[in-house]
Amino acid sequence: MFDLLEKASCYFELRNYFTTLLLAVTFVRAYGEITDHRYAERHRTPAPDFLHTPSNVTFHRGELAVLRCSVYNLGTKTIVWRRTDSSFPLTSGTMVVVADDRLQIGHVQYKNQWDLMIKNVQPEDAGIYECQVASRDKTVRRLVQLSVIDPESDIPEIKISEEQYVERGDPIVLQCNATGEYYPPDEMDWFRNGQKVDSSRKSGIRILKQLSILKRTFSSNLKIDRAKMTDGGTYVCRTSSMQIASTKVHVLNGKDKAETYNRKRGTLKDDGEQKSGLMSALPSSGYIVSCSCCYLTFLSVTLYLLHVYVL
Repeated sequence: MFDLLEKASCYFELRNYFTTLLLAVTFVRAYGEITDHRYAERHRTPAPDFLHTPSNVTFHRGELAVLRCSVYNLGTKTIVWRRTDSSFPLTSGTMVVVADDRLQIGHVQYKNQWDLMIKNVQPEDAGIYECQVASRDKTVRRLVQLSVIDPESDIPEIKISEEQYVERGDPIVLQCNATGEYYPPDEMDWFRNGQKVDSSRKSGIRILKQLSILKRTFSSNLKIDRAKMTDGGTYVCRTSSMQIASTKVHVLNGKDKAETYNRKRGTLKDDGEQKSGLMSALPSSGYIVSCSCCYLTFLSVTLYLLHVYVL
């Protein structure tokens, strides 16, 4: 009886021991996970962050353009510069990956600056550039817009198509380009022989307009699908800033087209010139008279010989 009670007591002691041990192990694991999480939170590398730099810069043609980009907490990641209109990068880190010796990265070791520098900047370099942290997250980037001022092209001007000769039924296409001093013109109108051309009131006429704020230009194309004889005349394009340019359009039928072509070649002559040329190509009257006299003389000699030897 006592042996049975002693064995039962040992069984309960062992069970309590293993239960306590299991609880202790579980507690240690839970505490370790909490400690690791807190350690990871405390020592986690912060995400890269862009410092404030100008997002719009303007330079004159030929100057050194500097597009600034400062990144905090970059760590081991790399900075890549590219134009937004191209997927191919310009630089990777401090290395230039395109064949353009004007490009350079302005970076001092252990500093936050990764500036893109363009020597002898040109108007075609203008556009939007992207400073991006090379990572899976493509949204970690900063945009910088570059504007280039060209003093040689700052003078306002307007140009129109040259004088045209168009056959009846063929299309008429005229183009007019205007450049403003500081900004493009607001509007452009077309006139024919003093009357405004309105594409909304007449079928077969289209006016296409295009505006470029960056280049300060306003372009307009006037197209008439099938030219009529009444479509000929003087065409004028006029901007809202009163810039004016004009040209002439000649609508020809088949005969007029041939005559115009010959006049351009210098081969078309007046009727009087053609008649005089024709007469000059004929034998002269003196030559005709002399030939007649020779013929009569030959006939007379022939008749004389026949009379002497035959009769």
